[in-house]
Amino acid sequence: MSHSLDVAASVAAGAAAPATSEVDGVPAAAGPPLAAYDVLSPECPSRTVLRHVVDRWTPLIVAVLARGPRRFGELREAIGGVTPKVLAQTLRSMERDGLVLREQTPGVPPRVDYTLTPLGAGLAEPIAALRAWAEGNAEQVLAHREAYDRVHPRSEA
Repeated sequence: MSHSLDVAASVAAGAAAPATSEVDGVPAAAGPPLAAYDVLSPECPSRTVLRHVVDRWTPLIVAVLARGPRRFGELREAIGGVTPKVLAQTLRSMERDGLVLREQTPGVPPRVDYTLTPLGAGLAEPIAALRAWAEGNAEQVLAHREAYDRVHPRSEA
């Protein structure tokens, strides 16, 4: 069993998580024990994690990279609608959060590949479930939206 699973099992059994641990070879930041994180608390740092994970582009990047490594242009083409600047910013943020690995191979031009880290790969299944829900319920949600808009027309200024 991996260290992170050991910690999760200990916490589930009621024990406090260690203040620091090592996950994927990266020392964890000192902070409150795992059980103390509460995304519903305004001061909780897990809110920024959630905000990054469910921003506009991260779920789409995870969905594409879950299929395997991709170059920047391949990512941009697969996602569609994202500007190069925004894609670069999102990938940098995901790299900073430990979700994506950026590997540069020397050459002319240099080759850069993006892959999910084990932490990022852990997002693939929940994001796939959210995607399946969105795709499976889009027609119903759009119908509700249309019905609401008929009853509550937007005022035109």
